[in-house]
Amino acid sequence: MRIFPTAPTLYRSTAQRLPRVELVVVCEGKNTEPEYLKECARYYGAGTVRLRPIAAAGVPLTIVKAAINEKATLVDNHRKNKDSFEGCFKVWAIFDRDIHPNVPQALGLARQFGVEVAFSNPCFELWPLLHLEEFGTQLERHALQSRLKSKMPGYDHNDGALINFELIKHRFADAYIRAKVHNTTREKERCPKGNPSTSVGILVRKIIENGKHANREMLKILDKLPANSSSPRDSV
Repeated sequence: MRIFPTAPTLYRSTAQRLPRVELVVVCEGKNTEPEYLKECARYYGAGTVRLRPIAAAGVPLTIVKAAINEKATLVDNHRKNKDSFEGCFKVWAIFDRDIHPNVPQALGLARQFGVEVAFSNPCFELWPLLHLEEFGTQLERHALQSRLKSKMPGYDHNDGALINFELIKHRFADAYIRAKVHNTTREKERCPKGNPSTSVGILVRKIIENGKHANREMLKILDKLPANSSSPRDSV
């Protein structure tokens, strides 16, 4: 019997896309921030961002110290293993003003050791709320969380406090611009990081920028947005 050669397959294997950057984020919350950031990495990061959240790390000063330790460990690992993300990692701390002690000290320590900070005043919930409305009222955290609950179906601070990512994932640009307005206004008032303000958008933007293979349309939007850099000063 004549044996014919195997027909060539029409399927061409492609190399698995590996993460191009690792973001380690030490979080204040147990659920809200870590779960939201995981969704951001999945949707905006498009497989090119590895996000490792460290949840429920404590009060701001404790969070920053934990982030400093994480950074030191990553640097040490990179020195021992040159293939470890080729040194392409960034360590962030994310926490709120709330009524926490030692917030200026935490911000200063983070700056001293090169740890990025995503900071919100009065609380993280300001950031998702800015996706949904042009909010600019000075509220304490419980009132702001209640307002988010009224705007976001399923959100309940007393029951998991999970952000409805599907509801807001296409509204990043709106939230980013609104946050920029607040941050700039607080600067002009000589009260940087005052209430209301948030720099969470800077962290999310980093995820989007490093997921550029699948986010070309989002990048076109980002190119038109202002830098929105956080203030180097530690007033709150």
